Amino acid sequence: MKKQSTNKSRLWLGLAGSAVMLTNLVFTGTAIAFQQEGEINHALGIEGGGATYGGTEFSDDGALTDDSYAKYIEAAYKFCEQEEEEGSVLLYNKDNALPLSDSERNVTAFGRGSIDPVFRSTAGGSSTNKEYQQTPVDALKGAGFNVNQTVLDAYANAPAAEARSVSSVGEYDSSIFTSAVEKSYDSYGDVAFVTLSRFATEGNDLAMVNNKGKRMLELDDNEKAIFKSIKDSGKFNKTVVILNSVFALEMDWLEEYDVDAVLWVGNPGFYGMPGAIRVVTGEVNPSGHTTATFAANSLSAPSAENFGLHKYDYGTKAPREAGENFVSYNEGIYVGYRYYETRYEDTVLGRGNADSAAGAKASESGWNYADEVCFPFGYGLSYTTYDYHMDDLKYDEASDVFKATVTVSNTGAMDGKATVQLYGQSPYTEYDAMNGVEKSSIQLLGYDKIDVAAGESQTVDIEVPGYFLASYDRLGAKGYILDAGDYYFAVGNGAHDALNNVLASKCGADVEGKLTDEAGNVVSGNAEAVKVWTAPNTEVDTVKYRKSRYNSDVEVTNTFDDADVNYWVNDDEKITYLSRSDWDATYPTTLETITVNDKLYDGLNMQTYVKAADAKHVSDFNLGVKLDEKIDFIDMKGVAFDDPKWDDFLSQLTLSELLINMGDSKGIKAVKAVNKPGCTIVDGPEGMNGQFKYGDRRNCTGWATLPIVGATWDHDVQTRFGQMYGEDALYASIPIAYAPGADTLRSPYSGRTSEYFSEDGVLSYYAAKNVSHGMRTKGLIGTVKHFFLNEQEAGRQGISTYANEQAIREIYMRAFEGSLAEGDSLGVMTAYNRIGVMYAAASQGIQHILRDEWKYDGYIIDDALTASDYSSAPEMLMAGNNIFCLDTARPTEIEKLINDTDDGDLLQKVLDSNRYMYYIMLKSSMGGSGDAEIVVSDAAPWWQIVLRVLDVTAVVLLVGAVVMYVLHTYTKVFAKDKKIAA
Repeated sequence: MKKQSTNKSRLWLGLAGSAVMLTNLVFTGTAIAFQQEGEINHALGIEGGGATYGGTEFSDDGALTDDSYAKYIEAAYKFCEQEEEEGSVLLYNKDNALPLSDSERNVTAFGRGSIDPVFRSTAGGSSTNKEYQQTPVDALKGAGFNVNQTVLDAYANAPAAEARSVSSVGEYDSSIFTSAVEKSYDSYGDVAFVTLSRFATEGNDLAMVNNKGKRMLELDDNEKAIFKSIKDSGKFNKTVVILNSVFALEMDWLEEYDVDAVLWVGNPGFYGMPGAIRVVTGEVNPSGHTTATFAANSLSAPSAENFGLHKYDYGTKAPREAGENFVSYNEGIYVGYRYYETRYEDTVLGRGNADSAAGAKASESGWNYADEVCFPFGYGLSYTTYDYHMDDLKYDEASDVFKATVTVSNTGAMDGKATVQLYGQSPYTEYDAMNGVEKSSIQLLGYDKIDVAAGESQTVDIEVPGYFLASYDRLGAKGYILDAGDYYFAVGNGAHDALNNVLASKCGADVEGKLTDEAGNVVSGNAEAVKVWTAPNTEVDTVKYRKSRYNSDVEVTNTFDDADVNYWVNDDEKITYLSRSDWDATYPTTLETITVNDKLYDGLNMQTYVKAADAKHVSDFNLGVKLDEKIDFIDMKGVAFDDPKWDDFLSQLTLSELLINMGDSKGIKAVKAVNKPGCTIVDGPEGMNGQFKYGDRRNCTGWATLPIVGATWDHDVQTRFGQMYGEDALYASIPIAYAPGADTLRSPYSGRTSEYFSEDGVLSYYAAKNVSHGMRTKGLIGTVKHFFLNEQEAGRQGISTYANEQAIREIYMRAFEGSLAEGDSLGVMTAYNRIGVMYAAASQGIQHILRDEWKYDGYIIDDALTASDYSSAPEMLMAGNNIFCLDTARPTEIEKLINDTDDGDLLQKVLDSNRYMYYIMLKSSMGGSGDAEIVVSDAAPWWQIVLRVLDVTAVVLLVGAVVMYVLHTYTKVFAKDKKIAA
């Protein structure tokens, strides 16, 4: 019997251990589920708070009938294709290989991407409706091509390819090209279609050098094997490459492999590929243009020297929480084309040692544009030809607006859409060189796209703010300046063509024979595409842009001195930013480490909030007031943000009720006291993570990714993207989304390239503004992200991001400025990283820019930094953060702090945040119904009750098992068993 008693103890011990595991599993699952409450409610068809809101007044289709739903579905998928029709970029077209003729229909599709493309990143975005998704092969077959089945079967039967990742192309092994496979080319030799893909996602940047010693943007060996098989066979009349990559691949191998044409399609979303194939067939004349520079060597940009993780040296100090890494933007403003084009001009004109070997990747003997760049920013080919003429340039002093009048003539035989890109050049003066004010030799100012029939001409006016021509002087004036001198305005097929036009106009005979295109061919430039404006000032004007153009009460001056690495480091570690005054001496080197001195050590500490000595008291506020006439949520619809009625409305709420709006769980809970329903919030610049609540409840649409939206260079299409996204939101009953993204593609290796528009702050300025406006017309609050300096994924949580104020203002903030200051966006998400050493969501500088300089009146949310020790909830709140992303614990922390310390300053920020949150929700589709009879319940949804029951059950089982083990092992309760055993 002793053995029997021992076995029973072991049994209960085992059951107790199992119960511990079960309890942990159930509690963990419950915590995750509650964090994702809004998304789960949405998936289960549960309206937050028991109320519905439709906002159908925002919908072009009116009531959501079966007929309107079918029409919308048709329109949505058609628009997915239109994005590709207008955004696909014809990069290369030797001897007019494209479009294909009707007789070229027997084709062979090569590459994993042809059957398994990268539709989008796996970061926030919609799931696919698989029955409608289109691969390149699907689209080719749908367009009437006969696709070589032998090769498709070979791919289907081949051993699984290496998984796609940030360090692996994931292409099939070259052994696939057997003699039998190559024999099949005989009947399908009209065209070899080769699809090349690259993949990266949130949290992971592309490997600059992978474990095979290859740059991830050069051709992989298995990709080379595809081209070798095609070329060696001699069976194909044409080779056409489809670039299924938002990352700018290295393209210096086209002649080596006898490639005839290259079409960039980016990540086309799940349904867009048929639009790209219409470009191939000529049904659509290509009109897309690049949004990033395609370099011959993807590491040739100066940003490559300081991209990724670099470690602090703490010495004997204990490292700060999430304070191990930093990155420094030593290249200053010379990002993307601003580097390549500026260095090109200085090389042509023999200035600043531009032709030195510093930074040259193609040759050790010196820097040459054609060796460094394959396809410039803004570049794109058409099946027709266009002539551009700058007819007129006018400046309106009162509005500070330039208007360029441009005539575009279609000199070819095919109707087309012409993209009119307006660029500017500001004078680079002695003052600039002395004060460290850098000037790009060419910069985008504005754009438009127009239909021009063959043989006809169209005229378009492009208006741009004169403010774009100002430069930020961080050291001298500590504000925007306007140099004296001549300002050149030019149009062209991209930045390089426009710059050549400027140089032809500015320098005339001095540059004859020196100007080249991207292929190294000598060109003459087009002076007729240029106009000159001479500034009225004869000296540097430091006054014209001293006041904010959005708020005349605010002076624009340095806000981010402490984001400059030189503010923190010891003298022997200070850097020199890249300058066109001397390319050779200032070209960046890698800043491998920084010594953490006492000043920097203190700066990296985020837990510094202390209640102010003169803080208000909680008793100074009236909360939970019973008004004579209750004011409900819907009653505040249309009430101006600064109306005193908001004070009365908010006074009805207790502190606990106020804090409900400040915790996001993929949505915001209901507030019964004012009949405010709960709502779902979704992520997804590429399409929402959600399902329709009407029709067949399919997944929300997976659109083409944002680089494609940018590559359309079309304000109407970009606005329509926002409208279609917003229409999706109406059918899904979603009022707020975390989109679009507007960070800058500082490096072609950034993991979230698919979520951002461009390497250029001005293109992103317009695109984000257009998309956000389109969303608003449909009652959707788009939340532009991630504000700001979030240009890499490596070490993103806690990384110190250093940049100088000129680069911050002219590039990285400008991408957001269009939607947040100039546009009508009501949502912004800050970033994981630190601005300098201060966590972005706790940055008073960000608060100043948004609320003061830009007069932004939307809401501010952090980026899902749940309970991280490098952030401080009270500092985030005091810096203007209105809601904590995926974090309902922080509001509880704030409530306790307010009550424990009688901190009225924090309470005031809680009230301010609620005003913003209620205001934007009423501007969304949540305020669309106008139903004053809504009654909101704050009862928990059924699945939460079930989970709580499971939690309790698990605990009961655990306690029971432990009790039985203890009783069997250590007490006399089962003495009879023990006595018998003895």
